[in-house]
Amino acid sequence: MGCETKSYTMNRRTLLQGAAATAGGLLLAGGDRATAQAAASKVVAWETGYLGFFFFVVLQEALKRKVESLGLEFVGKDANGDANAQVNDWNSLLLQKPRYLISDALDSELLIPLSKKAKSLGVPLGMVDTVLTGGEVAASVTFDNKQSGVMAAEKTAELLTKKHGSPKGSVLNNYGSLTAVALRDRKDGFEDTLKSKYPEIEIISRPQNNQHEQALAVVSATLRERPDLDAIHMPTDIFVVDARKALETQKRLFPVGHEKHIILTSIDASPNALEWVKAGEIDADIAQDPIAYVEIVVDLLEEYTLKGKPVPIGPYENKKYFWEKGTIADSPSGPLLTIPPYFLTKENADDPRHWANVVTQVWKMQQNAG
Repeated sequence: MGCETKSYTMNRRTLLQGAAATAGGLLLAGGDRATAQAAASKVVAWETGYLGFFFFVVLQEALKRKVESLGLEFVGKDANGDANAQVNDWNSLLLQKPRYLISDALDSELLIPLSKKAKSLGVPLGMVDTVLTGGEVAASVTFDNKQSGVMAAEKTAELLTKKHGSPKGSVLNNYGSLTAVALRDRKDGFEDTLKSKYPEIEIISRPQNNQHEQALAVVSATLRERPDLDAIHMPTDIFVVDARKALETQKRLFPVGHEKHIILTSIDASPNALEWVKAGEIDADIAQDPIAYVEIVVDLLEEYTLKGKPVPIGPYENKKYFWEKGTIADSPSGPLLTIPPYFLTKENADDPRHWANVVTQVWKMQQNAG
């Protein structure tokens, strides 16, 4: 997938951490003996909240490929949307004392106590996509979810201005489950931006709780209630299929540029969305990168955590990925790399670094509805 460069800017805090880690590394036989034992394991554990949605299938596939490229063994569990099942899965996997455990949280608070348990057992923890709001995590990689919501709001306001001559009209925000901090941030970014900057835009805010049936029902009901609806925003491409189905059923699915077109924006830039953008069937899609999430968190755990070194705080650069530059910062749970959102457009859609192109062109995977 092209050349790769990585750079980190070291600040005074990082240098001090490095010095402490160097000294601490000499004492692995003592307080860090458990971590040393974890590093000796060849098993990498993975726990995902869902496998019923394509985005999470890609997360798992990316991790499996990365792990196997390092000569390690992949083991995984799926909570199937049940936060309590995810707790049980974590407990089960931690008992196996893996090299490290990587996960994508269903509930950003519920897993905090288990992150501390992992730390006490010497099992490094990596979080991706939906991270924890506290606890003990060696490295997390996420997406600027709030900024993605802001960008979707600004694009919606821009398109409503083009339609009405000023930023006004109505938009359905069919938001996702708020137990996940990522989806909370997307909702807040979208709705707070419209409320604070565009008071003449009416927000119809309705939940779909990460369920296809509910997403379809909400969009269908809103279309029936509001024949004048101007726009729809979905917090993830997973549920754009439901919005499109509702629009098609009510004979209100028209391409971008048609006078009856209902503005449609989303977040993820999945393979389906890439084709919809290229075909002019949706107005805007904001990209996050599930492949980068797991590949980078593995790199950080291998290059730093397992060697007794702190993950460096500061700018991060990796030209393997379309976005290229992010920032690793302190967070309540530990070092957190935040990947910046960007628009997938007709103009950049063919770049081979988009995760959608990697999945379809390199891995030869096809996305169905979810």
